[in-house]
Amino acid sequence: MKHDNPTLAVIMARGGSKRLPRKNVRHFLGHPMVAWPVIHAVASGLFSHIIISTDDREIADAAIASGAAMHGLRPAALSDDHADTADVVRYELECFKKREGSLPALCCCLYGTSALALPDVLRQGRDALQEKNAEFLMAVIPYGHPIERALLFDDSGLAQYRQPEFILTRTQDIQPSYHDSGLLYWFLPEAFFRHGGSSFVPLRKTAIIVSASQAVDIDTEEDWELAEILAGRHGLSG
Repeated sequence: MKHDNPTLAVIMARGGSKRLPRKNVRHFLGHPMVAWPVIHAVASGLFSHIIISTDDREIADAAIASGAAMHGLRPAALSDDHADTADVVRYELECFKKREGSLPALCCCLYGTSALALPDVLRQGRDALQEKNAEFLMAVIPYGHPIERALLFDDSGLAQYRQPEFILTRTQDIQPSYHDSGLLYWFLPEAFFRHGGSSFVPLRKTAIIVSASQAVDIDTEEDWELAEILAGRHGLSG
């Protein structure tokens, strides 16, 4: 079925996770981890197409069982330690255009471990992208302490301030800084390709601020345990 203004969700999950092997298919609160971003994308009602981008058949099967589609395993060259998000997204968008005849109007990129990319935050991100007339949106979290007061160690082991001009500035008087949470990315595919199709950096950017309880980078057993606790607080269950 053709859609006048298709909106695509791309869930990215490769099979070669090294720090926490097979994390994308390990069961998390009753489902394979990769099932959760698919479940949230379906529940949001935002997407005409939800696809799983992976090099791994087991990951693909888990995502498909939860509501995603797949149009073939992605190339091995896009699944090693050096392939970045923009490379994979470009490939999936090019494949989408070949199948559908045109690019989607909007695209949202989620990782296989984005278990806390809940429907409400997906909607919030889509709405903010459109309201702020941006080309790219990410979910960010604030730094816990002003980065202007960061310390560095020199070769002798002595510490020094990165920006000594802020030593006497009260922390409450320093403008808050934020960093990418890795939770989700909304963007305009047309703008992505217009700017070269190799990076999101040139795109006109905005962000939504989310709490640290919605963004856990799952690379260790401790990360996994924390994510389970936080997911329970957000009401997720098997």
